[in-house]
Amino acid sequence: MALDDTLDAVDSGQTARLVRGTTEEWLIGQEEDIIQSLVNKYRSGTLTDFDLRGSIGEIAGLRRFREHLETTIRIGVLEAEKELGQDG
Repeated sequence: MALDDTLDAVDSGQTARLVRGTTEEWLIGQEEDIIQSLVNKYRSGTLTDFDLRGSIGEIAGLRRFREHLETTIRIGVLEAEKELGQDG
């Protein structure tokens, strides 16, 4: 990987770490709210297939975003370690 690409990967990883730090609790809270909404609808007998599928899609999207952040962080750390290993 070229130095510019390495620096971009490291920078992206650091940015993703900041985003994760500021959004982690909110993302988990959103998942919990969605699940609680499903439980409430189930208990009241108003849960529909549409509600269930939509909520699963929302949770999947939130989790995919979290996975993307984690992957970006890992790539940034890996590139930083490789660069330090070449210099050291």
